[in-house]
Amino acid sequence: MSHYRRRAGFCAPLFLGLTLRVLMGVALLPVSLLGHAQAPAALPPVSQATQNFTLLPDRGNVTVLKLDDQLRVGKPISDGEALTFTSSDAIDGVVERDMHLKGRAQIRRNGAALKADEITYNPDTDIADLIGNAELSKGNTTFKGPKGQFKVDAREGFMESPSYELRDTRGNGTANKLTIENSDIFVFDRATYSTCTPENMDWYFTASSLEIDNEQKEMIGTNGVMRFFNVPIAYVPYFTAPTGGERRTGLLAPVAGYNSNNGMDITAPYYVNIAPNRDLLLLPREMNHRGFMLGASYRFLEREYSGVATGEYLPYDKQTGTNRWKYDWQQRQIFSGGVGPGGIPTPGSWSGYANMSRVSDSLYPTNFSQSIAGQVTSQFRQELGTSKQLTGELSNWVVGAKAATFQTLQPDPNNLVQAPYNILPNITAAYNSQLSPVVSDPTGRYLALPSGPKTTFSADYTRFAYALGGNFNAPPPGAYTQADRTVVKAGLALPQITPGYYITPTVSFQSNAYSATANPAAFTGASPVAAQGFTIPTFSLDSGLAFERDASELHGFFGRNMLLTMEPRAFYAYTPYQSQANTPVFDTADAGFGVSQIFTANTFIGNDRIADTNAATLGLTSRMIESSTGAERANVTLAQKQQFTAQKVGLNGNIASPTTYSDTLGSASVRLLGNFSADMFGQYNTQLNRFVQTTVGASWRPTIGRSLNFGYRNVWSPPIQASAQNNQVATPAATTTDQYNISGQWPLTREVSVLGRWGYDALTTKTLNTLVGLEWTRDCWTFRGAYSQAVNTSLITTTQVLFQVEFRGFASAGSNPVDIMKLNVPGYMPTSKPIPPSIYENYQ
Repeated sequence: MSHYRRRAGFCAPLFLGLTLRVLMGVALLPVSLLGHAQAPAALPPVSQATQNFTLLPDRGNVTVLKLDDQLRVGKPISDGEALTFTSSDAIDGVVERDMHLKGRAQIRRNGAALKADEITYNPDTDIADLIGNAELSKGNTTFKGPKGQFKVDAREGFMESPSYELRDTRGNGTANKLTIENSDIFVFDRATYSTCTPENMDWYFTASSLEIDNEQKEMIGTNGVMRFFNVPIAYVPYFTAPTGGERRTGLLAPVAGYNSNNGMDITAPYYVNIAPNRDLLLLPREMNHRGFMLGASYRFLEREYSGVATGEYLPYDKQTGTNRWKYDWQQRQIFSGGVGPGGIPTPGSWSGYANMSRVSDSLYPTNFSQSIAGQVTSQFRQELGTSKQLTGELSNWVVGAKAATFQTLQPDPNNLVQAPYNILPNITAAYNSQLSPVVSDPTGRYLALPSGPKTTFSADYTRFAYALGGNFNAPPPGAYTQADRTVVKAGLALPQITPGYYITPTVSFQSNAYSATANPAAFTGASPVAAQGFTIPTFSLDSGLAFERDASELHGFFGRNMLLTMEPRAFYAYTPYQSQANTPVFDTADAGFGVSQIFTANTFIGNDRIADTNAATLGLTSRMIESSTGAERANVTLAQKQQFTAQKVGLNGNIASPTTYSDTLGSASVRLLGNFSADMFGQYNTQLNRFVQTTVGASWRPTIGRSLNFGYRNVWSPPIQASAQNNQVATPAATTTDQYNISGQWPLTREVSVLGRWGYDALTTKTLNTLVGLEWTRDCWTFRGAYSQAVNTSLITTTQVLFQVEFRGFASAGSNPVDIMKLNVPGYMPTSKPIPPSIYENYQ
């Protein structure tokens, strides 16, 4: 009979099994030591090796033979130290003066190979003449032609009517003549270049002269003509382009598209490679409905600081008759101390940051953003901050300060957005007695968490103020124009954590003090109410168990060994009631009601509300885990909170009719071998006999490039009390969200795939967004096209047409729709990039 065992616990069958394994290991130890002591026979000395083998110079302690059955990689050697090898069906001539190699003739030296039907080589002049099917190979570069001449040591020469292949970039082409100036620089006369296979030259580039520098990874040409299906589509008198992944200064591919707000929208980016750690991107943009806009983005990266600064400016908008602009500056700075991996400050460092962004008007993101996420942005932040971890005896302390103002946009006059309070400033100090990092236990199977009592303390001072002048007619956030708030928190926890169970009792308190300046307009017909502070303690007890068992019955379904777990959890919290009806709200909101929030003592996030509670929460989680990899294939969670006394504290004052009932929460997630996945969440209200929240999502991805997704969300919101103090009007209970989403990507043929998304709002019976896309992939080019329509506000719907032709390994033209496809279609996979060539690919 299958049974659950406590994770990492000791029970008799497990203990006996472990004991037998140890005894068996001790008994077999001598045998294993004897077997380990037997080494393979030593290789014979070089002098005893077969005399037919010719040794090459040392390549890092690797013996490389002339005729080897495998490719060995060692230390590179210079051409002057390399030996030269020849082979052919027949050879004649004068030793060290003139050699004639006939029939499958070859000259090899340090990875380079010269091949032809006949090779004549003069050691005095170092000139090799290749006659008939001439070929030169070096690394991943190959040239072929009817004849050629080369200086072997100097790596110079020429070839008539060559065809060439550059496997690093998948480039190939032909030319009238090839001149090799050295081992890395090749000059072609009247050349073609393409990344298509020679049998399928859908596109190619022609040039009067073309120079390829493999050392600088650069291509330089004159009189270049781009042809697509033999139709010339572009001409440049002079051009330079990278042949590798290195950054180069120059023009990038233009971006073009159509937008219902701006008409034809064309951007011609110009990239400036200032230094290895600095660059600049200039973005001139022409919109026939708006005018000419200039944008720029500057990036910088140093050990102590890094960031990006961007800006856009339209001197005259044809539709509004005004100038339009935007700026965005983000920077991270280490003032003192060290920097760890990824730029993370080391303990004791003093760091700071800046996040400054602003736009000229409320409709700027809607009009000019080139992404859907940017079009619905309604708030921009201007924030500066700093933090410092103290050292020595104060190393458990972290102090910090910040100041932030907000620009709240009003793109929809029918749905005004409330402006938040500005923070001028915020000063914090926090103490944590357990700052030691998490480490593995001696067995390496589990994480050893810091043990012993955990003490926390924090002090927070904030000055809140609002200035509506820069927030485009936003409603005031509350009844106070300015307020000083001081928050002190302290807590003591005694965590006992093992792999099989944990229990954590915690005692804490929070004390708030306010000094506020009232706005008389908010208290019409009444005297302003003083802001009320509070001091409230909280006790909580969190505990849980973890059981697991081998699920052998699931092996036939999954084809692998699985573990099933049962993880019960119990959480109790007590916070006494204290009226906060006259306590203002500056940065606090309802935390919501989800699987994570139900196991917390406070139902609010922020510092202005402490919910009274006397409740116990019981939950159970079960997981299905792969034994060998630890991958989670499924989990199910059920939880419910039982309130012994009804909660009275609400966000906008005391709750009028408090109740002790609690909704039941359930969530489930399934991952079936990577092909099918589903996620579900539900909140069921027993008094209303209905689901208050329902979220269902599912996806099927049988192979790369094939995906189908479905999503549904329904939310019922309880009534909201009116509050003059928080500038909140009464809102009745209602269903606020009832939306469906369907999306997917599917191939129609081996070359053509389609994708799309449809979002529908059942409350307004309107389509929220629509996307239809097409991707056509050939051997060396890809066409992507997309039609998108999205509702930005109640008055504005944006339509976009995006298209792009990508010439593999060379350039692209059009407006890249990949970002909008990724945003709208979960699991979307663009055309995969070609696999870089392997060192074994051109092994000769």
